[in-house]
Amino acid sequence: MAWLVAAVVVAALALSPACAVGGKPAVPDTSMTINRIAYIASDGQLVTINPDGSERSTLTTGAIADAAGRIGGTVAQPMSENRLYGWPVWSPDGSRIAVSLISGSRPSEAEMSVQTLESSSGVGGAVFVNSAPLTIAEGTPHYVQWSPNGRMLGITAATPEGLSLYVIEANPADGETVTSSGMPVVRGAPLYFDWSPDSRSVAVHSGQELMVLTLNDAGTAFTVKPIGRSRSFRTPAWSPDGTTLAWSAPGGDSEAIWLGKPYEANYPPMRLAEVEGACAFLWSSDGRVLAVADRQDEGSPAYRRLRLVAADGSAERTIREDDWVLGFFWEPNGQRLAWVALNSEERTMEWRIANGDTGQPESTESDAAVGGLRFSPSGETFLMLAFFDQYARSHSPWAPDGSALVVAGNQQYLSQRRNGSGAAGPHVYVAEVGEPGGLRDIAPGGIAVWSPR
Repeated sequence: MAWLVAAVVVAALALSPACAVGGKPAVPDTSMTINRIAYIASDGQLVTINPDGSERSTLTTGAIADAAGRIGGTVAQPMSENRLYGWPVWSPDGSRIAVSLISGSRPSEAEMSVQTLESSSGVGGAVFVNSAPLTIAEGTPHYVQWSPNGRMLGITAATPEGLSLYVIEANPADGETVTSSGMPVVRGAPLYFDWSPDSRSVAVHSGQELMVLTLNDAGTAFTVKPIGRSRSFRTPAWSPDGTTLAWSAPGGDSEAIWLGKPYEANYPPMRLAEVEGACAFLWSSDGRVLAVADRQDEGSPAYRRLRLVAADGSAERTIREDDWVLGFFWEPNGQRLAWVALNSEERTMEWRIANGDTGQPESTESDAAVGGLRFSPSGETFLMLAFFDQYARSHSPWAPDGSALVVAGNQQYLSQRRNGSGAAGPHVYVAEVGEPGGLRDIAPGGIAVWSPR
């Protein structure tokens, strides 16, 4: 087996009360957790900002106390070149941000950790430390996904033994820094996962193996249920109500999307839709529709076809055929689908919007770039798009009310730079959805993600 399943102790702890400098209780500033964008600035700092570019708040520099009221902890040191943050992830309620940190004077001696910080103040510290200075991709120490209840983190990290999935407490007692990496629950490559909506299970696709890991009633160990084997997809997908899991596997004369109910015994999976070659899929937030991309272009992350398929199999609508689809993300209310298209004539990428109803004709889909933005992505944004079916769980580009999209990159031709890198550096853009739609350049930054509220 390419993977292993180990017992994991996961205690569900409440958030520790934050303290201000000097030990006095801090009053959370809830305005700094609502409709905010978190991004990594050009100097490697974690910053949050309003969508109009106002009220910029730097969370990873200055004299900030940790959760126990101590000054001089993990986030209280001034930022320097050898302390670089990356890949911020908002907690489900917006009160905290998990972020990767690489620190150390030399790459061979670097320490890689996951920090959880209060989004209003930067109070917090490390909750996970790598056992070795290894990354899962260039410049990417981890992939992090909060459990829906905000009490746990699923972390994919690289170890000398290979890619490993860890499930850890998101908020250790008394703000104590974790000093060990803990025990992985799954090990293997490639490795993708999705939390169930009730936070009791994790669907994992490791190598060819698809499985569901479920916590016991005491919350002390996982049991494993094998689902099947497949290489034609990356990330399994739980339905919003948590009853149904979607995956791809051979069936009949072709590959197909299957829907199964892992919690129900003797429930045969339903064959939903045929797919050609590699595919990716995401549920709408109301659970009525799956967006499905297939016919992946060989040697690139692009897909040639994008469809909407009703979850009961009753209807199907093709949004794009023989085009270049680089990724897609459902609007929070599930009414619209934002997808990234490659403009082959101008050699740029652009956001487009499709109505999320399988019964709507294709003419409702907009060919206009959202906000008029045509961009080359930053390196982080390119990686997010290349693995969008995993990052859609954690890094939403949508405003909570569906009014705009955020992306980091450059308004330049792809031929002029690679993945948006260059002397000027990438910027964070907010593109308003609708007619005529506006565009704002709000800050220099390499990766940006909108708060969930």
